[in-house]
Amino acid sequence: MSEPAAIPVSQPLVRVEQLCKSFETGDATIDVLTGVDLDISAGERLAIVGQSGVGKSTLLHILGTLDHPTSGRVTFRGEDVFSRSSSGLAKLRGESIGFVFQFHHLLPEFTSLENVMMPGLIQGRPFDEMRERAERMLREVGLGHRLDSFPDRMRFQPERHPPRLQPEQLQDTFYQVIQMGC
Repeated sequence: MSEPAAIPVSQPLVRVEQLCKSFETGDATIDVLTGVDLDISAGERLAIVGQSGVGKSTLLHILGTLDHPTSGRVTFRGEDVFSRSSSGLAKLRGESIGFVFQFHHLLPEFTSLENVMMPGLIQGRPFDEMRERAERMLREVGLGHRLDSFPDRMRFQPERHPPRLQPEQLQDTFYQVIQMGC
């Protein structure tokens, strides 16, 4: 599998322009997103925060190509993603977009290391390369000592001994899973 082309420094990895999303509910139209503009650079981390019902999940679904905007444009590496077919969008999600779910979805029969390796292995990347990359990523977030831990041994359970990972540490494992696909 070839590596994606590098993007020019001046161009964001993701660009959202005048994004709108409305839902029809019988007689009414609910405008959830109206004119959202956003640039995300390669390697940038950001948080989308707000009160319940303001459109955070809707925006994330659109950025993840799980839903289409009513109007506006989303580009990834300069390409208008919604110009792709359904199968093209599925391919983009499989190769370039990762998801961190609110509820942890590690595969219980695999170790932390194996879970982080999984996206790259699914893409057909070499096992040794994925193992090395996953180990490095887990060490970067302070989980080097948990490479061989299974998810059920990583849950935060203060009443049990030995101590388990804190929820934010478990979240870091998921963050590394999504990074493997980028």
